[in-house]
Amino acid sequence: MAAKRYELSDGQWAKIASLLPGKIGDPGRTGSDNRLF
Repeated sequence: MAAKRYELSDGQWAKIASLLPGKIGDPGRTGSDNRLF
């Protein structure tokens, strides 16, 4: 199945997830699912 243009695979997400805001310990509100930002 081909990925849509703006969808990330699980492998791609694993590489960048730690770089994005919204994690536990970051200031401000934490997202319930960071992939939906």
